[in-house]
Amino acid sequence: MPTARKFHYQFNLRDLSNIVQGLTNTTKDLYTSALMLVRLWVHECERVFQDRMITVEDCEKYLEFQKKVIEKNFSDLGVDAILERPLIYSTFTYTKSDGTNGYMPIPNMAKLAEITNHKLAEYNESNAAMDLVLFDMALEHICRITRIIVNPGGNALLVGVGGSGKQSLSRLASFVCEYEVFQITVTPTYGVNDFKADSSKAKYGWETDSGQVL
Repeated sequence: MPTARKFHYQFNLRDLSNIVQGLTNTTKDLYTSALMLVRLWVHECERVFQDRMITVEDCEKYLEFQKKVIEKNFSDLGVDAILERPLIYSTFTYTKSDGTNGYMPIPNMAKLAEITNHKLAEYNESNAAMDLVLFDMALEHICRITRIIVNPGGNALLVGVGGSGKQSLSRLASFVCEYEVFQITVTPTYGVNDFKADSSKAKYGWETDSGQVL
């Protein structure tokens, strides 16, 4: 249940629709086995539910539930094969034969780092340079953000202490998705008309001072 510290522990049927939305990103030419589809389902569940957990205890409890469900329903596919890591999907690490991107698992962290660092170099060529060290967790966060904002109506609240990289990773993720970003400043006089004016600029997406990507 939500608490003062875990104020974002809000779960409802919308979360189930988010999982289904992730599954609808599949195409029959790319997902050719039951194992591939089940691994995607596990990934979407982790993104929707586990990513909200902020304590090790809560994450371990989630993983305990997850493993029980997998053992009960998909043991014939092999639990170890289903849970093999890394289990991170993205839309910018796989290009199909027709030149479009496919929502597929990353091959490995080294390849993800190579692609993302290349995107960062491109970003720094045309924007204020961001001197980022893209360690594994930062790379995973970029994949999480891109996964959200490429979906219709996708939005996220990035929770973390100041200086943890929420805005920088949001900007890089938006660049990867070829979105334009601008930042609004909420003042005491900020009203509905200001919001409408700012919203009209949001052709693709925008972020608040707190790093919230909308």
